[in-house]
Amino acid sequence: MPVNRQTVSPARQCGYWDSLSPVYARITRIRTDDFHYGPQIPGERELGLLPPLGAGSSALELGCGGGQNSVYLAKRGVRCEAFDISEGQLAHARALAAREGVRVAFRRSSLEDFAGAPPPPRRFDLVHSSHALEFVEAPGDIVRAMAAAAKRGGTVLVSTVHPLFNGDWIEGEWEDESGRDAGAAGSGLFLRDYFSPPDDVRDDAFGHAVSRAWPVSAWFGWFRAAGLEVTALLEPPATPDAPYTSDDWANHGGELDRIPSTVILVGRKK
Repeated sequence: MPVNRQTVSPARQCGYWDSLSPVYARITRIRTDDFHYGPQIPGERELGLLPPLGAGSSALELGCGGGQNSVYLAKRGVRCEAFDISEGQLAHARALAAREGVRVAFRRSSLEDFAGAPPPPRRFDLVHSSHALEFVEAPGDIVRAMAAAAKRGGTVLVSTVHPLFNGDWIEGEWEDESGRDAGAAGSGLFLRDYFSPPDDVRDDAFGHAVSRAWPVSAWFGWFRAAGLEVTALLEPPATPDAPYTSDDWANHGGELDRIPSTVILVGRKK
């Protein structure tokens, strides 16, 4: 398991997202005509990972941010509940739902509070989270709580940062097999330890937050320990027609064509 993790309180993470949310809403483009799994990668239209859902179905979203995925589902008749730690993000989510003419039950909560609370009285057909669980120190606890909130036979879906994405891109000269300079400049990934990838520490004008990456096998183990049958595990490459993008993500210089930025796991509750 990864070691030497930074400890950041949920309150500090909340302050970071509250400060960032106006800028984030302005610079990112997240559509509601497709379910997204992360920045610059294909959405549900291409990946087809969601269970059959419609009128009468229910879904719970963890770390909903601007609420785009819950709005997408609500537009299809799904009864949606969603929470986020940031009131700033929730304000954007509520405004989006109003513009789209759908109802989503948004509330403020941290992932840690969700994991420490009893399971909800009503279970859900789908419990999902897109790029939120990297901001907690114990993802396995969250996965276990997600499984507890799902109906028997229901789906738990998590997309999160891929451990390779927390490596460093370096420019240099390639060498041939003998170690001699091949005379060609290029770039590549440097990751000192796959099993302990470095934290993505965000210490800037918006505050302080930490995004943590974990080996793919760790996520698989957490799903299994929660009583989930893993039915899909994907590491999708970038696509030019992503439902979640920004200028910075779109101008990745080909890096995301060579390594995955996101790992997606889908589990069925036994």
